Parts: sequence; structure tokens; C-alpha cells
Amino acid sequence: MIKHQTYMVIFVLCLGLATLACTVPFIGPPEPPATPTPMGDTITYNVPAYAYDLAVGESVPGTRMEYVGKNGDAFDVRIDGLAATKRGGDSFIWSGTIAPGVFANYNLRIKTEALGKMPVAGGVELLVFNPAPVEIGAIPTENARLHYRLIHANYQMPPGTQIPGSTLTYVGMTQQAGSDVAELSGLSGYPFLARGDSLVWSGRLLNNVYVRYDWRVLEIDEFGLNLTGTADLWITP
Repeated sequence: MIKHQTYMVIFVLCLGLATLACTVPFIGPPEPPATPTPMGDTITYNVPAYAYDLAVGESVPGTRMEYVGKNGDAFDVRIDGLAATKRGGDSFIWSGTIAPGVFANYNLRIKTEALGKMPVAGGVELLVFNPAPVEIGAIPTENARLHYRLIHANYQMPPGTQIPGSTLTYVGMTQQAGSDVAELSGLSGYPFLARGDSLVWSGRLLNNVYVRYDWRVLEIDEFGLNLTGTADLWITP
């Protein structure tokens, strides 16, 4: 009995020491530092406010969503070749490949008829596979088959990480004339940005996909660079 009680006392003491190591600073193993999430082989772009007015016989560009014609107070449509009758406020949803290396999810709604057309609006998610960003001066917009505007492009990048969909890497925070500035690599031109500065980058992601970012520097500190802005994306034949 005494031997059993001795084991119980030792067990309780060990449990107490383990708890103490977890709660008291500087006791126990240190926590590993946070590491940035890798870029991966896919970039996702979200278009929050996509809109298009469909004439009879027309499809939402790049998709298999077609407006067939008016049917009383409803609309006859085809989605992936399948007939459907929709009314104002109904969903108009499609997912599929819109170009080599680009997949899209359209989550649209049918709006009130305007001037004989069927307006649709909603969100679009674009996935670009295996991008290889290259900075270019002029984007061949005249050859674009698809154009997406006002894409959300907000990034918070730890030092030493590459901004997704660009050649830019945030080197870290430094000082210029007594002010904190962000130093970038992979940028053709002056590499330092202060809070509130604009940053524009244009490039090619794939042979048929081009992007233009328009950012503002929201914050700079030793933990990262915070960029806010939008992007335009073009897909050529």
C-alpha cells in the first residue's frame, strides 16, 4: 500500500512539472518561428462584381451559359448544352476551363430584363495553373478574348517572400532619409516604397494570360509588407 502511494505521489509531481513548463515563460521547448505559406502552383483571383448583358443567342464570354430567348416573364437558357427556364433573381452557375491553364467558377444571378437583353451579375473565381510570371512593359490588350476587372489583390508578405503572380519579392524594411521603406527585388526601377506609395506591375503569367496590378502600400514593418489594391487580367487566344 505504501509503495502504491509513493508511485501516485511521483506521478502527481511529474504532472505538475509538465504543466508548469507549459505555463511559465522560458521553461520547456521554445515555439518554432512562423513560416510563410508557399506560393504553390495555382493562383486564385476573385472577381467580386462581374456583370454582362446577354443578347438572344449569346453566351457569357468563355463559358457554356447561353441565353436562348424570352419565354413570357422568364428566360430560356442553356447551361452546358442543357435547357433550363430561369426567372429574374435565379442563379446562373457554371464551372469549367475557359482557356489553356485557366479554370473558372461563375456564380451569377439573372437580373431584370433591360432593352431586350438578359443581364447577369455576380462573382467569378479564376484559377491559373502553374504560372511563370515575367514582367513586361505593354500588355497586348487588343488581342484579348477575355478581360476581368477590379480583381481583389490584397497581400501581406513576410520578408523574403515573393508576391503571388509577380516577379516581386519583399526583401524587408529599411530606412531612407529617416523614414521606414520597403525594399523590393525583381522590380525594374527604383526598389524602395514608403507607406501610401503606389505600385504598378504588369506581366505575363502564361503564354495566354496577362495581369496588371495596381497597389498601394498600406503598412510596412519588420513582420511584413501589406499591399492593397486591384488587378486586371486578360486572356488571349
